[in-house]
Amino acid sequence: MSGDLSPNPNLAAKRREVQRRVREFEERTLVGLQGHFNQLVYLASLRDYNTAVTTTTGWRRVIRRKAVDEGLHQLHVRVFEELVALPLKEETEDLLDFFESVKEGKARMVVVWTRLKSYQILPPVGGHPPARELLIRTLRLC
Repeated sequence: MSGDLSPNPNLAAKRREVQRRVREFEERTLVGLQGHFNQLVYLASLRDYNTAVTTTTGWRRVIRRKAVDEGLHQLHVRVFEELVALPLKEETEDLLDFFESVKEGKARMVVVWTRLKSYQILPPVGGHPPARELLIRTLRLC
């Protein structure tokens, strides 16, 4: 019975592996994406819009899908929370920097974002509802 209370070393090793891969992902991929909006858009693009599962191709062979999803989801939540914690002026500047970084014309992007409301997919699934609503309202104003 004493074995029931001890932590599962296999599970702990898998968690460490996921954490290590998330750190590597941040250091290799996210660090190259300047600004919270760039990072948020990229992280949202990794999510399957039908299942809400977040994944990246290279990890699926090494780590189980649920662990990859959880690790990337936690990173998505953190980037989202950092963004909505910015003062409005900085958040707006970050958004403008994002528009500048995209090769498409800024005016066209604004029209498409407004028409399709594609910005609504940026917050992480299950994110804090008031923070989600705040971001969406801020984007509507910009």
